[in-house]
Amino acid sequence: MRLAAVLICTLVAGLAWAQEPAGKPVIRTKIDPTQGIVIGQPVRLDVEVLFPGEMVHPPRVGILEAPGAQILRFETQATTMRERIGDQDYVGQSFEFVLFPRRGGEIAVPAPSVTFLDRGGEATGSAKGEPMRIAVTVPPGIDPSGPVLAADGVRVEQSWSPDPGTAQLKPGDALVRLIRRQADGVPALGMAEFKFAAPEGVRVYADPPVVEDRSNRGAVEGHRTDKVTYVFEKAGAYDLPALVQPWWSLSGKQARTETLPGVTVTVAAAAAGRSEARMGWTLSPLWLAAGFVLAALALGLILLRARLTGLWQRAEQRHRSSEAAARQELARTAKAGDASATYRALIQWLQRLPGDQQVQARSTGELGSAIVLLERSLFGAGQTWDREAGARLAGAAIAFRKESDASRRGSGNALPPLNPTTRGCA
Repeated sequence: MRLAAVLICTLVAGLAWAQEPAGKPVIRTKIDPTQGIVIGQPVRLDVEVLFPGEMVHPPRVGILEAPGAQILRFETQATTMRERIGDQDYVGQSFEFVLFPRRGGEIAVPAPSVTFLDRGGEATGSAKGEPMRIAVTVPPGIDPSGPVLAADGVRVEQSWSPDPGTAQLKPGDALVRLIRRQADGVPALGMAEFKFAAPEGVRVYADPPVVEDRSNRGAVEGHRTDKVTYVFEKAGAYDLPALVQPWWSLSGKQARTETLPGVTVTVAAAAAGRSEARMGWTLSPLWLAAGFVLAALALGLILLRARLTGLWQRAEQRHRSSEAAARQELARTAKAGDASATYRALIQWLQRLPGDQQVQARSTGELGSAIVLLERSLFGAGQTWDREAGARLAGAAIAFRKESDASRRGSGNALPPLNPTTRGCA
């Protein structure tokens, strides 16, 4: 019996020893390139998480925002990797991020955060990698005060509709400017926002950008299309300004610019009445009078239809370019749970708010928290975004606008109450 007990204890101890992990997970961060980094240059960040023996479930990895830089997560699956370290076999995954330095000097890259998951996808623990630092230079000829694009190749083009050279515009008409940009090695969300401006008498409405990233053997090519609509409020001559895309050629080591020319547009005054067209008719014959009446009615109907069509088109254009339309699009897009599409709709809505309300939106409790969660889910903070989060953002945006409208209506009553209440005598 004593021998059997010893054998059982030995067997249990052996099984317990066999179930103990061979070591802790290994977390490594690799940066490419490691030196010679210039402002605006995409820097690849690979976070490798290796488990001894086996990986029961892929971990969740994120990197917090870095002051002076923008960090994005590529929309690609993590790469599975195997490696032998010492006498132990490891298996894990490599997660790819890209960092865009937005200023010169030293930038601290936060330590990546790793959440370990069990077979069912539930969190079982967490760990952090090592923080890193990169040195960023500002090349000669580059203005660091605004976002800078650095790539091996950049292509920019634009088109106008209708053609400004032949279009006969009148007050209320619109001109659409379509801008397409492509950059080697830079995802579309990493491209700088254009600042659209126009002279007095012209309203500018920018649509959410259309972005597309193409990947070929690990090389990313970003495509971005911006659409802006200029609506002319009155007659006159207007100079729509040129746009300039500055960039640094990584292969040529020189500053370059791509210029999109502006145009001069003449908007004619509304046409005068057409009463002169009816001169010279004689009303003596009855049949001629009847024909004249019928012709006038037909012409009136044609002109009325054209007028109503123009009014409807302009009203529709104003609605599409309004804050309310952008808010409706944000609510519809957010509820679908697509983080990238929601972010584009959010930026479009914020741009149509007054400047003070743009700041308030980001600092307001529930709406501000939802915006932070969305940005972290896109820019590599390890947060998740789903339909529930999108619904909260949509509800917060609608509530924010209602509160802003109510506050603005309430601020109009500047007179004190007729019978102010007193809190007591001193």
